[in-house]
Amino acid sequence: MKKTFCSLALLALLFAACSKKDKTLSKSELLTSGTWKLTAAEEDADGDGIYEADNYAFFSDCFKDNYYTFQPSGILEMNEGPTKCAPGDPQTETGNWQLTQNETHLMVDGDEWIMQELTTTTLSWKEDYAGGISASLTFNKR
Repeated sequence: MKKTFCSLALLALLFAACSKKDKTLSKSELLTSGTWKLTAAEEDADGDGIYEADNYAFFSDCFKDNYYTFQPSGILEMNEGPTKCAPGDPQTETGNWQLTQNETHLMVDGDEWIMQELTTTTLSWKEDYAGGISASLTFNKR
């Protein structure tokens, strides 16, 4: 009896594991699935493809605790987080976002960024400037 019960339990677990399909999230779903916090800001000043400058190190703590929410409606909410840089600043501001160029670029209030990575935990984009200079921003899910 124990052997039959164990076999049935194992079969049920196997069936449950196989019938559960992983859902692949779209880029829009990945962006809107939570809030994001800036964790890195780098610059490639000489255009060699290597980010030499860590600009994040120069950001004030009151900026580093900000977080960002991409809403499905195309609104980006920027929240000052627990520490405001200036007491009179609003706690939240909004802008617009959209995915462009076959979802390989992210447009935020008219600035277009090239998507480098978008997973359930990491968002990274870059912007290219004249002379081969580029800047990269990385956000992690809060």
